[in-house]
Amino acid sequence: MKLFLLLTLSSLLLHATAQTTEKYALIVAVSNYAPSSGWNKLNADNDIPLIKESLKRQGFKEENIRIIKDKEATKTGILTAMQQQLIAKPKPGDICVFHFSGHGQQVIDDNGDEADGYDEALVTYDSPMEYEAGVEKHLRDDVFGLKLEEIRKHLGNNGNLLVIVDACHSGTSTRSGLGNYRGTTTKYAPKGYKPAANTKIVNEGLFSLGESKPGLAPMSAFFASAASELNQECGDEHCGSLSLAFSKALAKSDSKTSYRGLFDNIRLEMSKMVPGQTPNAEGDLDKEIFGGKALGKPNYYATEQIINKKKITIACGKIYSVFAGTTISLYPSNTYNRKTAKPIAKGTIVTAGDYSSEVELDTELSEDVLKTAWTFLDEVSFGDLTVPVTIKSSDAALTSSVKKIVSQIKQAKLTEAQGDVFVEYGAAGFSTDSIYISTSGDYRLGVCSKTSTEEQLATFISAKIAAYGRAAYLRNLNMKNEELNVVFEFIPIDYKKAEGNNNAIIKDLPEKTIKDASGNIVFQHDDRYNLRIINNGQERLYYNILEIQPDNIVNVLFPAVNQQPMDCFINPGDTVRLTRIFRIGPPDGMNVLKLIAAKSALNLRQVFAAPGLNRGDTPKPNNPFEKLMQGINKTEGVQTRGSGEETIQPDAVNIHSIPFKIVPKKQ
Repeated sequence: MKLFLLLTLSSLLLHATAQTTEKYALIVAVSNYAPSSGWNKLNADNDIPLIKESLKRQGFKEENIRIIKDKEATKTGILTAMQQQLIAKPKPGDICVFHFSGHGQQVIDDNGDEADGYDEALVTYDSPMEYEAGVEKHLRDDVFGLKLEEIRKHLGNNGNLLVIVDACHSGTSTRSGLGNYRGTTTKYAPKGYKPAANTKIVNEGLFSLGESKPGLAPMSAFFASAASELNQECGDEHCGSLSLAFSKALAKSDSKTSYRGLFDNIRLEMSKMVPGQTPNAEGDLDKEIFGGKALGKPNYYATEQIINKKKITIACGKIYSVFAGTTISLYPSNTYNRKTAKPIAKGTIVTAGDYSSEVELDTELSEDVLKTAWTFLDEVSFGDLTVPVTIKSSDAALTSSVKKIVSQIKQAKLTEAQGDVFVEYGAAGFSTDSIYISTSGDYRLGVCSKTSTEEQLATFISAKIAAYGRAAYLRNLNMKNEELNVVFEFIPIDYKKAEGNNNAIIKDLPEKTIKDASGNIVFQHDDRYNLRIINNGQERLYYNILEIQPDNIVNVLFPAVNQQPMDCFINPGDTVRLTRIFRIGPPDGMNVLKLIAAKSALNLRQVFAAPGLNRGDTPKPNNPFEKLMQGINKTEGVQTRGSGEETIQPDAVNIHSIPFKIVPKKQ
């Protein structure tokens, strides 16, 4: 009997071991296309370490991550790699990820299944940009979708598949020189081709992937932009916008995060980097990521490497929105209550990489202590205000003068490549008597006369770069504190003027009227909305609401001009509908609405809207977040961090952010 029980137990253990879920990934990146293809060089190579490291931190083993790039990434090469890596190796119930970085293009529909007459396609290494009769080297959505369905069938109901496509497929014309794009306005079709509109087909998705079917693994797919948009690379980071946003969003996720929640964070991250484009998602978005087997962000950090007795590295960095200047405390291992414990050392992050940071300690500790210590963040620096600036001018003397001005602005960093801000003169279609400042997404920040004095020009450029840097910094702030959990919801409004008087007929509309197929909130010009505030915390909390436009202008919505900071409060458990109705207008692109909640009254209007910000007449801040915001409004000495005014305790406020897109009114 004992032998039987032992054999049975052994069999169960072996069965459990055999059923251990494994994670597999295929990363495809094309930076250098075939010389004869006509495609521009990309920075897809830089996406590889981002994606690979983010997956490794989610339990993907090094040997289970395969990378193919450039010449390997032909149509046949990609399909073969998908077969070998995502079908032959995994077993039913495993988790798979496919990631593509490269160009995308719309190609002539070959089977009549597209409403607009064009298939979406991944541009493989040797795909030509211009149409060549009889050539089929693109990876069409139909073929790609069939291969993904094979993977899902193999993984079965208990498996999980995630697809990330950092490319685009079409796009409207964009002024050249303001960034590197993954895609083209050129469609792969014969000259003079006019697609017949197929009104019987409704296809809102890019690839129409991920439909739930019996026997197929759940699948979710993320795309960098809508079919009508080009996909812009991140300027200073020189990588794919979706790849970077995915890495940052995944770092904040845990086993309970759904693909929809992950996409919400991706959308927020991309609204900071590329406010002119709209990420899309398809598939089973309400499933937990990686089948509920995602690994969450740790509450503390263990020592990665011991450099010496006063210097270590920890597994935390820019991907987690932590930068140089952040202060830390070291405690003995198993310190779960820091309120009653004393730190064994304090320190500062002196160098922050993407996933790892170097920490300088104030006390020498032995190697044994450093190996087991737990590191906690005290005051966090969420980045710097440095703005990469590119000068594009056809006037050599003006170029020299502007370079001199920009080099003296501590917030600015001159770059010959793609900056976040462009100072331009002589661009096609622009007045030759003016100097323009634009973003890489082609939003106009300002214009001044070419005849301005050097002092006037310096004042103009400095002010625009400083304002842009402040708003970009604010966009990047993402602070979560469950004790201060105040959120808001949009309420779309149907607003009609009543005949014969100044009154209006107001009616609430369903939330679905402002959401597209991917869940993005989209407003048209002249649309109106109201806000509902909800306090999920346990005490009275105070809030401010800010709007950040795609051109990085900050508007303070609350407190309103006629309000006191103390008026903007909400009691625990309450839901409050605000009385103001807001009307939508340009500029078009991705806006972000942020609600900042704290235990004491906030007045960010005095920071962002009051005159004389830098003359020392701003009232003394009442809240650590106000102090932080006043610190970033000081334009001197802002290229390095860690002065106290630029760091803040992680739990000082709660920031709830929702991006939304503004588009012209449909005719």
